[in-house]
Parts: sequence; C-alpha cells; structure tokens
Amino acid sequence: MPKQKSKTFEANMTRLEEIVRRLEDGSVPLEEAMQLFQEGTALAGNCGKLLDEAELEIVKLTKGSDGSLQEVPFADDEPS
Repeated sequence: MPKQKSKTFEANMTRLEEIVRRLEDGSVPLEEAMQLFQEGTALAGNCGKLLDEAELEIVKLTKGSDGSLQEVPFADDEPS
C-alpha cells in the first residue's frame, strides 16, 4: 500500500468507518478484505496518534500548592 499524505482526523475516521462497513457486509473477497484490514489498522493507529497529540495540546503542567507538577486541563485555568 503506498504511503499517503497525512489526512485530518475526520477524513481518517470517515475512511475507517467505510472500511468497517465493507468488512461487516461480508461480501468482500478475502484478498481485498485483508488489504482493507491493513489500511484500517493503519488509519486507527493514525487516529490514535492524532488524538494523543490533541490531548497534549490541551493539557499543560502546572505547579501544585506543594510544588509538585500536576496535569491540569487547559479549561480549568479560565476564571469563572
């Protein structure tokens, strides 16, 4: 399978959902099913990586009252 340019999370999920529908249908020949499975596995890994990167952007490290580092969601910093 040729290496594809990086796509958005949403594009990867759309393609992954399409692959799952085709595989669940059961009418795909075995060789094509194997190729779809491999593509789906790669897409799922890429989606996981994109989610991990997004989480890192949202969470920041701050010092707690005892001086230790704590993970605090970005939204918790906003004044109420």
